Amino acid sequence: MKRKLIYGLLAVLLSIGLWLYVVTVVNPEWEDTFYNIPVILENEEILHERGLMLVSEDEPKVTLRLSGNRADMINLNSSNITIRADLSRIYSAGEQSLSYSIVYPGDVPNNAFEILSQAPQQVTLSVAERKSKDVDVQIVFNGAVTEQYIAFKDKATLDYEKITITGPADVIDRIATAKVEVNLQEQKETISQQYSYVLCDAEGNAVESEWITANTEQVLYTLKIQQWKDISLRVNVVDGGGLKQQDCIITQSLDAIRVTGGEKQLADLDDEMVFVIDLAQIRQSGTLSFDINLPEWATNLSEKNTVDVTVQIPSLMTVEFTVSNIQAINVGDRNVVFNTKEKLVTVRGPESALAALTAQDLVIQVDFADAEMGMATFEAKVIVINPLFADMTGAVGTYDVAATVS
Repeated sequence: MKRKLIYGLLAVLLSIGLWLYVVTVVNPEWEDTFYNIPVILENEEILHERGLMLVSEDEPKVTLRLSGNRADMINLNSSNITIRADLSRIYSAGEQSLSYSIVYPGDVPNNAFEILSQAPQQVTLSVAERKSKDVDVQIVFNGAVTEQYIAFKDKATLDYEKITITGPADVIDRIATAKVEVNLQEQKETISQQYSYVLCDAEGNAVESEWITANTEQVLYTLKIQQWKDISLRVNVVDGGGLKQQDCIITQSLDAIRVTGGEKQLADLDDEMVFVIDLAQIRQSGTLSFDINLPEWATNLSEKNTVDVTVQIPSLMTVEFTVSNIQAINVGDRNVVFNTKEKLVTVRGPESALAALTAQDLVIQVDFADAEMGMATFEAKVIVINPLFADMTGAVGTYDVAATVS
């Protein structure tokens, strides 16, 4: 067994010796071809500074046939031979031929090999004028949101309203917009997502070029979409002060508003908003403004926060009476003492009715149902107790009296 190992070792050593002999003595020179060695293009930034750029379709490659010492040649391959071309030697656009340098790996000197052939002798590069410009992002909508929903297009946001593009000048000059297509078909939810864009000319045709670069490949577009609901605005007229609704001409500036919000929020919102006008408080024709108060979450699409109600009343007379008949109602087991003994009251109505009306036909009434103990001022109501004049006359304005409750 030991003898076999010795014989095997001797065979290996003999093979190595024969190989060294062939390489160093028998055939020290060797030729080989190295295909498709990529060319490293250096100083491209200098080319850009000169307003130029490469637009070559294919990456330049070189095939070399070399001869040299076989011991050196066996260490060469297409991936460890470096070929460099200096772009800073280009000064104009067009087809440019450029020489290149060859660098061998490791410590092998450049003169260790003889170049038998090289193809091509020079690399040919296509160079164009380089240009940059900003183009507007154009949103194009496809389809429509679901019925009774609205997209707030005028309030939508983009993280990039303009895109900076760079490329060959003749291509860049053709580009007018960066078009983004947004699908709204049957949309019910707010959109907030990244979109790719298409560079287009002024007619909307796509402009494609592999040489164009941009400061962003996508844009973030946010579009609020909400359900809407119509709310009617109604004026509730309370007769009083000698006036009835049918006696007046009442008009309002707005009959309804459209608001948006969440589906559940809108479902809980009343379909009608009511504004109250007490004719007893109207002394003359004029316009009253009522605020349209909505929850914070609601958006008023009508963009009007008030409704104006114009009240035209007929021409009636007013007369003042000093009324001392002050009555307390809903007193219960409490004791009420009026500190106000009489009140000047204005009554409105037709001249014939006011001529026959007296202070004895009026009573001031105070409701103490919710009154607390102590002295305070209480809202009072003036009532025409004479049935002959109750329908055609009435007190105008608001009144209060002072009283002590114990």
